[in-house]
Amino acid sequence: MKRQLKITGLSVSLMALLGICAPAVAKDKPSIDVTVSGYFTQSLNLVDADTTEPSGGRFEDEVLAQNGEIHFKAKTKLAGGGTIGVRVELEAEGSSKDLIDEHYLYIKDDWGKVIIGAENGVGHLMQVRAPRFVPGLKMFDNSVNEKAIEETYDAQLGEVDVIEDPHMSTKLEHISGDANKLSYLTAKVSGLQMGVSYTPNNADRNGGKNNVISDTSEIQEDILELAMRYSGFYRGAGYRLSYSQVEGSSLGQAADPKSTSTGLQVYWSDWVFGANLSEYNDLGALSGTKYTDSERIETLNLGLKYKQGDSYWGLGFTDSEETDVGSVGPATEYKEVMIGGGKKLTAGVQFGYYYQMTEVDRKGTSAEANILGMTLALTF
Repeated sequence: MKRQLKITGLSVSLMALLGICAPAVAKDKPSIDVTVSGYFTQSLNLVDADTTEPSGGRFEDEVLAQNGEIHFKAKTKLAGGGTIGVRVELEAEGSSKDLIDEHYLYIKDDWGKVIIGAENGVGHLMQVRAPRFVPGLKMFDNSVNEKAIEETYDAQLGEVDVIEDPHMSTKLEHISGDANKLSYLTAKVSGLQMGVSYTPNNADRNGGKNNVISDTSEIQEDILELAMRYSGFYRGAGYRLSYSQVEGSSLGQAADPKSTSTGLQVYWSDWVFGANLSEYNDLGALSGTKYTDSERIETLNLGLKYKQGDSYWGLGFTDSEETDVGSVGPATEYKEVMIGGGKKLTAGVQFGYYYQMTEVDRKGTSAEANILGMTLALTF
């Protein structure tokens, strides 16, 4: 009987203790907001080129292409103020090298934002570029149809990697990519924001789980990125300006690659105009086979967009010149004109259409490739 009373008393004491601790446990439980978002673009492209049957293979005239990502995000408020969060981006289409895209932790408050992990540097993040006027397709990026353009000119000119991303794009993401890095962006003060990124090395530009290396050939270390962006208004028109610079030290005998970018965007009423001039020096020092002979690539991108209600239209132009190591004058010239537009069908769903005219002059040999395309872009 005494033993039963003791057990009963112990049970009551434990229940009381749990009752006291339960609110404390509930109180200390973190409040973390978890969200899932992303985008997906499906495109249909009809490619018109001089030849569709290169030696040893076949090029398809009708090209179906996708581009998409799924973003997993979590964040919580810090007791002392500010927010800490994590972001993981999953590629929505097949990729053997980069299934998990950017993945990083960040802390932000009134003093600015710190990013730690596999994310693009400020040289890329703070760029001002031409406006996008086709849903899912950026004039400064060509992320949906860039492979169709690259493969077409490889086939026509009989070379590998004739036209690559720097010829079509003004993004400064080639030197450090998504390699693990530390970045700091100041808060915006009177329209001005500054940023700096440091990448120990770019052995894994696709953003591995760490930056430990064993092979020191064809990589860069101590990669530094500096960027500034300024926005303001003048006589009813808004504007944004940016300047970015990225450079790293090559291990071995390779030259030190360096990229710069200057951007401008002006918006007034329903009109937006944007321009960006990017210069890529010595990308041949990067690992891999691309840009092997490249000494300098200078790419200018312009875009004009007009919006009316749920519809919009635009015109874009890209001009790129590449100088090879030891050559005199441009070895490769790439020109592109794009016209197109889009319409919002419902919340998160847009339909786009475009016509893209491109031309390449490579060491005296010319080739053309034109694309008629449609896109269906979903954001969530």
